[in-house]
Amino acid sequence: MKATGDIKVLVVEDDPFFQRVLEKRLRIEGYQVLTAADGREGMRHIVAAEPDLVISDWMMPEVDGLELCQSVKTGLREAAPYFILLTAKGEISDRLLGLETGADDYLVKPCDHGEIMARVRAGLRIVLLHQELRSTVANLKLANAELEGARAELRRRGGAIARCNGCGRVCDGGDEWLEPERYVAMHADVAACDECPGCAGAREDSQPGGVTPSPGSATSA
Repeated sequence: MKATGDIKVLVVEDDPFFQRVLEKRLRIEGYQVLTAADGREGMRHIVAAEPDLVISDWMMPEVDGLELCQSVKTGLREAAPYFILLTAKGEISDRLLGLETGADDYLVKPCDHGEIMARVRAGLRIVLLHQELRSTVANLKLANAELEGARAELRRRGGAIARCNGCGRVCDGGDEWLEPERYVAMHADVAACDECPGCAGAREDSQPGGVTPSPGSATSA
């Protein structure tokens, strides 16, 4: 999971004073902060810097916050940043429109800066968990592809190797005996075979006197 100093937050706000206040509060929290004065500039930052979270005003020149949100959520889909929409529009219909457009959260101005920071922290927890999940899924897909490749190689070879019936380790073609999972990841198929030296020695040590009678030896009456 990302460290706080690696998290990027984009503030898209056409009010210079409010933009500076938000930037300062976010930097105090330890985040990397990018700023934009309208949705068009904000989109360029999103494409170039890939922020984890966006705080955007709704009413702005050029491209407004609602258009920016819709473009980002439609274009980037699962890779889209968490989007907090700020607006002076407090009607229920406006809130529903903002959320239905794709905004993850919605705050009505004027809003308490402490509440904004709380919403940012909550949003980032969700974002980072989703990122971690996507990374885990990608690693699983990679591991599965490697496993399928190993299986294909095993089918191509069609051979078998020695496996110890005692401990389950397999012979690596020399004196080294490996755990099956490690061997399969490195080489080929596993077939039950003879004992490895360690298990054979342990079996002999378990016999009375530590010696196993050899076949055909005389037994005293």
